[in-house]
Amino acid sequence: MKSIMQDKKECYITKRTTGLQEHHIFGGKNRKLSEKYGLKVWLVPEMHNASDEGVHGKNGTRLSLELKKEAQRAAMKQYGWSKQKFMEIFGKNYL
Repeated sequence: MKSIMQDKKECYITKRTTGLQEHHIFGGKNRKLSEKYGLKVWLVPEMHNASDEGVHGKNGTRLSLELKKEAQRAAMKQYGWSKQKFMEIFGKNYL
């Protein structure tokens, strides 16, 4: 499914348009749910997995959490979900 978080193919953080990688906000067991509900964004490699500051890097915890919060807000708005409904689907409340 197309992202519900952005309309343009550009880095969600830097707005660059080259060398982009698709990032599923909720990974692991929830990766398929991220795909199903459009909870994904485009990121440049440095913000994704090519640096310690990227969402998958050792210093990326804060960035990853911020994206999860934004994705939860987007899903609740797009699908009319309550926090409880989001938690039933994704197993955690990030707000």
